[in-house]
Amino acid sequence: MHYHMDSPDSLHNHKSWVKHNAQAFYGHSSPSQSTPDAPYLHTVPLPVLITNAPHLHTVSPPALIPNAPYLHTVSLPHSYAASHQSPVSCQRSSTSHSSSMVLHPLLDRGPNLMFNVARDLAYVRLRPDCSPTRLQELAVHPSVSHMTIAIFETWSIEVMNPRGITVHDVLLRIREHLNRSVAAHEMHGSLHAVAMESFRVRSRADPRERAQGVKRVDFLGPKVFFTGLTRARDGSDSWDLHFSQRV
Repeated sequence: MHYHMDSPDSLHNHKSWVKHNAQAFYGHSSPSQSTPDAPYLHTVPLPVLITNAPHLHTVSPPALIPNAPYLHTVSLPHSYAASHQSPVSCQRSSTSHSSSMVLHPLLDRGPNLMFNVARDLAYVRLRPDCSPTRLQELAVHPSVSHMTIAIFETWSIEVMNPRGITVHDVLLRIREHLNRSVAAHEMHGSLHAVAMESFRVRSRADPRERAQGVKRVDFLGPKVFFTGLTRARDGSDSWDLHFSQRV
């Protein structure tokens, strides 16, 4: 803040002006005895009281300060405007929607069911306190009509249901996908030896299996029990499939 210091001459002229104006206002000199060199104070008129009028708090306007900077007045918003503002959009982006998906407990990691992917779904076993009707419940919440499930780095399972994918849909597509015969080019890889050994064991137990050749389930080796799904580690919308040798 900048302060302006008056010269002695301007102060003398100012006091003479004050004395002259006081005489003009009162008709004589100021009723109160002036203190030598006391600062001049502006007089502020008091508000007039009106009889039988409702009581209103009166606020006297602030005294103007010479050479003070002018400040623009800003109108405050009306209370109606605040109460009628448009609500903030609650729509989620595809990314946030995907990250908020909740997987059904039967498909989550853990021993929630006994599902040998080499056998038919009729052999799926649930916990005693779990009703078989839960297999018809939605696989994820919120409901989705398409899911991609990855197995190793070679295959992916596409699960689709326009009415919403259920737990049964997921288990059925896993079983169908893994019990397909493999093509010749799929036999080349680090799991080739594991697949051949699994095929020999499986065909000895059931000679009819020999005619169908090596299946994708053979690449799992002894880990044929489903142990759940997890979100893909690459951050995509797909799911990783997990297996175990025992439940």
